[in-house]
Formats: sequence, C-alpha cells, structure tokens
Amino acid sequence: MDFDRGVFERELVRHYGSAEAADRWLAGCRWHDAMVPYAVWKGLWSVKRGTYRNQRLGGPHDAVADCRLLLDKLRQVAQALPVPRW
Repeated sequence: MDFDRGVFERELVRHYGSAEAADRWLAGCRWHDAMVPYAVWKGLWSVKRGTYRNQRLGGPHDAVADCRLLLDKLRQVAQALPVPRW
C-alpha cells in the first residue's frame, strides 16, 4: 500500500505540476491494504511480525496483473464467506 501511494503521489505531482495539488488530491483518499483480507482468509500467522503473512498472488508482478489477481483473490474470499442472515 505504501508503495502504491508513493506511485500515485509521484504521478499526481507530474500531472498537476506541484506537490501541494497532489497532497490535496491524496487528502481526499482513504487507504486500505487490500492484501490484508486475503492474508487473514489464508490464515498463515507470523509470530515474528504479530500479523497474518502476506500471500503471493502468482503471475507476473506488474501493476495491472497485480490488480487483476488481487480482485480474483478477493472474489474467492467473498464467495467463501457465509451469507449473513438478517
């Protein structure tokens, strides 16, 4: 997530021509690590780090492929969860 935010920030500075404009744009964003739900679902705990271990997505490691693979993994997680009875 930190890497992705940095990429967005650099591209926004390039697009807007100023760090202030990029900061204003980024201030309106909420950042969540989309890998966390998948890591929790896989359930591999790291005693050393005190959190669930990040999981490899597989495939080539590039921005577009990572996004598509992560969406596929999150769909798997969503399909495996029980439907709430409200």
